[in-house]
Amino acid sequence: MPMTMIDTPRPAPATAGLVDASRGTATWHEVEKGFWVGNIPGRFLGTVEHGHTGYIARDDTGARVGRYSDAVEARAALSERGKEPRS
Repeated sequence: MPMTMIDTPRPAPATAGLVDASRGTATWHEVEKGFWVGNIPGRFLGTVEHGHTGYIARDDTGARVGRYSDAVEARAALSERGKEPRS
């Protein structure tokens, strides 16, 4: 019996967002509860994870960028880094 795929769009979480960056618009997706990934066109920005002590931002190499009091602040920090040219 053939299978039919039903794709029901779900609303984006309230914490998903767009941040304008000089190289494009940073797009953030909450892929698991408390875990976001971000990118700009052609570049992975990093991740933000909610932990016991706040929101931990890690860059595209996994290096810790900092701890922030909220997810918006952590995502903004990574989005700002995305404006910098890569070395």
